[in-house]
Amino acid sequence: MTAVRAQNPDLAYVGKFERADLLTKIAMRIAAGEPTSEIFSAIIAGVEAAHPGVLCSILLLRDGCQIASAAAPSLPAFYSQAIDGVLVGPKAGSCGTAMYRGERVIVEDIANDPLWADYKDLAAQAGLASCWSEPIIGADGRPLGAFAMYQRRPARPDERDMGAIAAAAHLAAITLDRDAARGALAESEARARKAAAAERASMEEVEMFFDVSTDLLCISNLAGEIQRVNRAWTRMLGHAPEAVVGQDFRTLLHPDDIEPTRERVRGLGSTADEITITNRYRCADGSYRPIEWRARLSGERLFGIGRDVTEREAAQAAMKRAQEAAEAANRAKSDFLANMSHEVRTPLNGVIGILGALAHTELTPQQREMVDLIQASGATLERLVSDILDISKIEAGRLELEASDFDLEAALDSVLEVARIRCDDKGVAFRVERGPTARGRFIGDAVRIKQILDNLLSNAVKFTRAGEISVTVGVVEPAEMTGSAELMLSVSDTGIGFDPAMAESLFDRFSQADGAITRRFGGTGLGLSICKALTEMMDGRIEAQSVPGEGSRFSFRAPLPRAMPLQDYDQAQAVAAGEAAPGQASVRDTGPLRVLLAEDNPTNQKVVSLILGPVGAEVTVAENGAEALEAFRTGAFDLVLMDLQMPVMDGLAATRAIRALEAAEPGRPRTPIAVLSANAMAHHRDEALEAGADLHIAKPVTPRGLIEGVERALAAG
Repeated sequence: MTAVRAQNPDLAYVGKFERADLLTKIAMRIAAGEPTSEIFSAIIAGVEAAHPGVLCSILLLRDGCQIASAAAPSLPAFYSQAIDGVLVGPKAGSCGTAMYRGERVIVEDIANDPLWADYKDLAAQAGLASCWSEPIIGADGRPLGAFAMYQRRPARPDERDMGAIAAAAHLAAITLDRDAARGALAESEARARKAAAAERASMEEVEMFFDVSTDLLCISNLAGEIQRVNRAWTRMLGHAPEAVVGQDFRTLLHPDDIEPTRERVRGLGSTADEITITNRYRCADGSYRPIEWRARLSGERLFGIGRDVTEREAAQAAMKRAQEAAEAANRAKSDFLANMSHEVRTPLNGVIGILGALAHTELTPQQREMVDLIQASGATLERLVSDILDISKIEAGRLELEASDFDLEAALDSVLEVARIRCDDKGVAFRVERGPTARGRFIGDAVRIKQILDNLLSNAVKFTRAGEISVTVGVVEPAEMTGSAELMLSVSDTGIGFDPAMAESLFDRFSQADGAITRRFGGTGLGLSICKALTEMMDGRIEAQSVPGEGSRFSFRAPLPRAMPLQDYDQAQAVAAGEAAPGQASVRDTGPLRVLLAEDNPTNQKVVSLILGPVGAEVTVAENGAEALEAFRTGAFDLVLMDLQMPVMDGLAATRAIRALEAAEPGRPRTPIAVLSANAMAHHRDEALEAGADLHIAKPVTPRGLIEGVERALAAG
């Protein structure tokens, strides 16, 4: 007490007998362990007795931010209740401000002091005119509350008053520190009892854990000597715990697993805190079981949990075998599709080709009708074969987009022209609208873009009996120079339409708007599914809107970067138009086109001859690759049409041999080679180009398609 008094100059006034007597009495009651509430009441009673007319209160700091009324026997109850819970702060009356600042606050006139601006009415109602407050500071230097003296008139405290509030606050602090110490001691004792109980429970739990665990538990030292195991060793491996304790755990390992296990354990503590390793442990009967261990190093001991993974490894092995079988089946399916593609396309090529040639002869109206019907059926069959192959490649993840430079108008015009002709045949109006920038050269897969547009147009023509089909082609330029343009295609029709709720399911495989659609119009439901898959591969989107009985609208959008700026394209087109000579002859107009055809199918030989003969081509037929190579060695040709699947020597080998022959004769010009084959998958085209071919023309082929392919091959060569 003396030391505290010496550090606080305000306590110099404690020397007066009434204050000394109060301090002594309160200190004795604190030492006697009396309740805090009684001590607080005694402090207030002593100060009020020594200072007649003064009202006192002890307030505590609750949760570090709120005022809590602890003792105020002389103040009105409503006042104590009103200030309970008030937040401390720089303008929270005398006590709230003293707690906030940690220093004494003297307010001589509550009615005119800004600290009491929010509480002066409450003070006036309680009859309080001045308030002097001393913070209660704990042993750790933190504010614990405040002691306050109130006057019913504005007043200034004298030295005696200041000493009294300082002494009272100090006594309150001693009381609160005593309570805190007693609480801490009790809490510490409780924690000690709880820790001891927890330790006992933990030991019991560890024992129980060791007894009931179905996994192998093992504790060993750094030398590998087993110090403790559980009874699961008996159940799983047949070893009694007492039989393995003291052994080096590595003596129980399969010989092939000893060194790998030693290496993994050696890394504990340096490269890893925990390891997971699977090794084989010897059973009591001499057999081995695969055990997956999770091991952790703690101090000088190694703790491990092992689990029998015999069934899991068997399941993994079975899964691996099943995966290998599935991959083999998938490869077999791909091979089957490739072969079926060839086998179906080869006769189909004969049918379509001969019909194309027959259509250019003089026919009776009845014969013309029959040829048209057969051509339509052939085109349907060709689309069906292509759709099935595309779906199979999509499922196998083998369908890839080919990015190349192409002219947008030229690419789409052929599809639009076919649709226009089909609309004319049905008496349906056909309209095409192009945006102001929907032209130019772009980088993308023109074939797949045409395929999407062709599918959408085919559906529109199929389901529209009267009215109009309209196509909108647009290109949205990027907002920034570094961005990519976006291609927009939409196909609208006045056909049968469908329920809007079916819009999403239309893009599912084998899905139609309803079952009657298939019966009335035919189709497999693959076209839109392929369109959606191709659109997603292009990072685009495709949507459908419709009103039953009024028509439908399909919209396609996908990024499509330009190969050259539109301004440069327009300038190049203008220059080309000015330099083109009217009536310029094609390659075939310059003389007979000498064509070497390597084809083993007699029907296809006849088809090519029927198509190319009328346009001035002289066709030399070779039955296989070997005959084609010999004919090429002794003759001169403008073009080679090469089948891939042939006896004696296939088309790839023949193509390589022809290119090698040309390389051996430097003076001999390079002859264009176009592969004409029913092997139409992407890897077939890639293999042909790698072998030295200039172009791949897929069977079945129409007269127009073959002639265009020949011209492209000649241009490429």
